[in-house]
Amino acid sequence: MGKARILIDVYYLHVARTGIRTYITSLCEEILKREETDFEYIINPDFHATKSKQFFKGNTPKWKNILFQFLYFFRKQVTLPLLSYYHQADLVFSPDILSPLWSRGKKVSVIHDTFFWDNPEHYQALWLKYYLFFLKMGLKHHGEIITITNFSKERLREINAFRHIPKRVVYPSTGLVSKKEIRNQKPRFQYFLHVGVMEKRKNLGMLIEAFAGLIQQEEHKDLKLVLVGSKGPRKALDDHDHLINLVKMLHVEEKVMLPGYVTEDELSGYFNHAIAYVFPSLNEGFGLPILEAFSFGLPVIISNQGALMEVAGDAAIVLEENTKEALQSAMVRLLEDPTLRNELSKKGRIRLNEFSTEKFFLSLEDTFKHILNG
Repeated sequence: MGKARILIDVYYLHVARTGIRTYITSLCEEILKREETDFEYIINPDFHATKSKQFFKGNTPKWKNILFQFLYFFRKQVTLPLLSYYHQADLVFSPDILSPLWSRGKKVSVIHDTFFWDNPEHYQALWLKYYLFFLKMGLKHHGEIITITNFSKERLREINAFRHIPKRVVYPSTGLVSKKEIRNQKPRFQYFLHVGVMEKRKNLGMLIEAFAGLIQQEEHKDLKLVLVGSKGPRKALDDHDHLINLVKMLHVEEKVMLPGYVTEDELSGYFNHAIAYVFPSLNEGFGLPILEAFSFGLPVIISNQGALMEVAGDAAIVLEENTKEALQSAMVRLLEDPTLRNELSKKGRIRLNEFSTEKFFLSLEDTFKHILNG
């Protein structure tokens, strides 16, 4: 008897730029480099070709967004089911949340967070209604859910549509690692770092206000704040323009840098030279940049948000309150206590071992075995 077949849908790589992109990329790269696996994996469409295509990426016009949505739904409900029978798949794996209504074998969706249900006002109402309908119906028969933190699992349990659908947690990994040639370069200035799209939930306004207060202190006046990331993908979610106006209002234009979307090498450089990573987000399903910061030995400050605390463990400073005063105090504490910085750096590297790519892949394979064996 041959190996069970897992069909992995990577079509979403046409547009993915954040956590889902890292999830798909780290999984596919691990599969492709392994000579032996417990399953036969069919990655469709071609991973490298899809990852490199730029047609649907970036700040695209509305007609491109509509075109992609049409192609995406057509693929999920027509192409992917047909591929499942063509490849005789035993399991159809959708790391981009949405599973088809019908297919051969089991269906597994990776639901990374509960943003759709937490903040429905941030999405176009009709689109969200249809999307959640297809998600619910796609998992109704022979469907299971994999999520990325116990925090997200508990939130999903509260949603009626998924109450009786099996849910399993598999921690993902980070694909970004410290590079020696970058590590040896000298920074031009000292700065705090944040990486991520400029969405309202990221709470970057509070970070900017805390930083503006920090540099009023004489001993910290030369510090800078680097906010790496592009505009939010949807107008209702985007906070970019507000942040630009806030920077101007606080007269910190020379101190706050917004380089936008950067290459992986550029991103590694920003991580490598930062004083610390600051993550004040109000809502996250995981918090991948925490792991990226750990991989560079950076101390980390996070908000008291469930998923972030689960990922960071005891290796980060957790704000008692999500206020600019508490954040500024934490930043000062890091700056003035080198022993604390070193301690957090060591703890971060230890914590990172729980999220290696190999551990992610083996945990995922083990989960597939449990799902297929009932």
